[in-house]
Amino acid sequence: MTASLLDSPEPAPEWTLADLFAVLVRRRAWLLGSVALCSALALLYGLAATRRYRATAEIEIQKESRGAFGLDNTTTDKPVNAVADSFDLNLTLQTETSILESDSLALDVIRRTGLETTPDYFAPAPGHLAWRHSPLFWRTPLEPLSVPLAQAPNRRYAALKIFARHLKITQLPGTRLIRIAYSDPDPARAAAVVNGLIQAFSDYNFHSRSSSAAQSASWLATQLAGLKQQTESLDARAAALQNATGSYGDDPSHNVVLARLDELNAQLAAAQSGRIVREAVWRAVQSGDPEALSSLAGNASGGSSTQNSWALLQSLRAQETTAKAQLAESANRYGDNWPAVAEQRARLATIQRSIQDEIRRLGDRARSDYEIALQSENAARQAFNQQKDLAARITGSAAAARLLRQEADESRALYTTLLGRLQQAGVLEGLHSGNFTILSPARIPPPGHPTSPNLPLLAAVALAAGLTTGSAAALFRELTDNAIHTPADLESLLEVPVFTALPTRQPTRPWYRRLLPAPASVALALDAAAASDFAIPAPESPYVDALHRLRASLLLARSSQPPRIITIVPAQPTPLSRPASLPASSPNPYLEPTQPSLALNLAAILAQHGSPVLYVDADLRSAPPAGVFPADPGLSDVLASSADPAYDHPSPWPPLLSVLHTGPRPPCPSELIASPRMADLLARWRQEFQFIVINSPAVAYADALVLAQSSDAVLLTAQAGKSQRGETLSAFHTLSRQIPDHAVLGLIFEDAPTGARYV
Repeated sequence: MTASLLDSPEPAPEWTLADLFAVLVRRRAWLLGSVALCSALALLYGLAATRRYRATAEIEIQKESRGAFGLDNTTTDKPVNAVADSFDLNLTLQTETSILESDSLALDVIRRTGLETTPDYFAPAPGHLAWRHSPLFWRTPLEPLSVPLAQAPNRRYAALKIFARHLKITQLPGTRLIRIAYSDPDPARAAAVVNGLIQAFSDYNFHSRSSSAAQSASWLATQLAGLKQQTESLDARAAALQNATGSYGDDPSHNVVLARLDELNAQLAAAQSGRIVREAVWRAVQSGDPEALSSLAGNASGGSSTQNSWALLQSLRAQETTAKAQLAESANRYGDNWPAVAEQRARLATIQRSIQDEIRRLGDRARSDYEIALQSENAARQAFNQQKDLAARITGSAAAARLLRQEADESRALYTTLLGRLQQAGVLEGLHSGNFTILSPARIPPPGHPTSPNLPLLAAVALAAGLTTGSAAALFRELTDNAIHTPADLESLLEVPVFTALPTRQPTRPWYRRLLPAPASVALALDAAAASDFAIPAPESPYVDALHRLRASLLLARSSQPPRIITIVPAQPTPLSRPASLPASSPNPYLEPTQPSLALNLAAILAQHGSPVLYVDADLRSAPPAGVFPADPGLSDVLASSADPAYDHPSPWPPLLSVLHTGPRPPCPSELIASPRMADLLARWRQEFQFIVINSPAVAYADALVLAQSSDAVLLTAQAGKSQRGETLSAFHTLSRQIPDHAVLGLIFEDAPTGARYV
């Protein structure tokens, strides 16, 4: 069990919501402290922050359709239809928003309203807040206010940054509305800035539109003179070309040259078709293949003699086929030597010679027809090319004339349109208005309702920040905490069950009593133990119930007989001011009058049930110096000499309880504990007492290991929130290797939190 646990790493725990809630409850000091800190900071900010007021206005951007040259198309005869879709609307809203946020409008508003002399800008703020603007622009010194803002780049940069920080322009989703808001410590100034920005925006639109109309009119006046001259020149050139070509119109169907060209083109196509057919016949006749000639018979053209030759050839081919069939039938029936077969063969040869003669005659005739068709095609092509050249010359001039006429007409129409626009420009220049409507102007906000600081929002942010930071700090502390807090942590670490979990014995006292000096605080801590018959908490307390369960577990730990020598060993060394081993009524000036130790309480519980019990305080390392204890010899005195031990029977503890204190602090505690004298005392005590409860030092000392080897039961104690995982694990494995085989090794968890499982 020991080696495997030491070598294998501890598995990472899987947290549930209940575990997370338990962590937050256990670390509630971090959580509550973070919430308190954030709340205090928010409160300080709310008290120190300047009260600011926000004025708001809304404007509606109108749909706009602009014609050519920046002129309004609503005053023209033929308006230009603009595409007004969602994309164009969104683009227009973004453009107008960017104009409202531009530096030029901001500088205009700053100049009009005199913002530079206000506390938000460059006027000294009252009192201790005079420094708040200086850290923002410390890199470059600002020019004095006597210098114009246009000539002060550093001051202009700072003013624009401050103005942009206090200005907020938003587009209302799904509408053509733009909301303009500005915050300032003065409510009237905030409203004046917003209205000034709207006025600057209106002036900008008016000047831009008026300037556009004026520039368009000036440009139109310059272009009209040249356009008029160009129109007249185009008309003259078009008339000259029409006279040169003799054309009486622009319709091609009324042109004789083009009509003759179409006729020659049709003749050339027919000649080419006839030549191709005759050439194909001639090539087929040259091959001498009757099958090929037969396939061309239906496509061949020519005179009556040619048609007769094709008909004769087809007849001879039919006769040849019939003769071949008769010859084959006779040869198969009568044999080749039959006289009729010879006659049929001679007849077939005669038909074949006739076919060849007819093919030759047809070839001569096809060649003659091909040469005639070729000559006809060449003549038709020559005539077509001549007419084509003539038509090209005439058609090119006519097309040029048509183009010139068309350009002249378009130039004349454009001249007429621009002349009308020029006449309107003077009127339109003064009629332009803005493309927006003021839906709601900025009004002075009420002085009793500042927008900043927003106390409810500030409180919510502080609470959220405190909870978030506190939760993160609590989780971080939990993850980095190596201490053991619950019995479940101890069981999961050592993988063995806990004998019992003892609740805390610290009495609940008001917070103001905890501020008392140490002696008074310790005296108050004993108030809860005064009502009991002995110096442990009242019998009805959870701590005493847990001690009774521990006694029962010890008595049942071994099946043969209960353990006699019980050693209680802490997992880690205790501080020098350890809990008292004797009752508070003991006249011991060394021991602080605090609550008794676990070993003493367990001995009292065992003695309460009628068994003689000896409590031995063997923690010699925490013993007082020589001369502090009374003259009665303690454990160190008994081990260093042959004197008999003197037992105390403190009142009002159980009469069967005997106590042996440590005595003065020896120079070598481990040598005394490991001496034969200690072994003899343990053997003697086995004869005199039913149970011997030994309070041992921590496992880190050799004294504890020696005592564990002589014990029947070793109880390893771990304190909630104080015992570290590494020390506890090392102590458990060290004891498991040192105790004898018959001994019992158990775990006790002290100061268990409220609600823990007590076994």
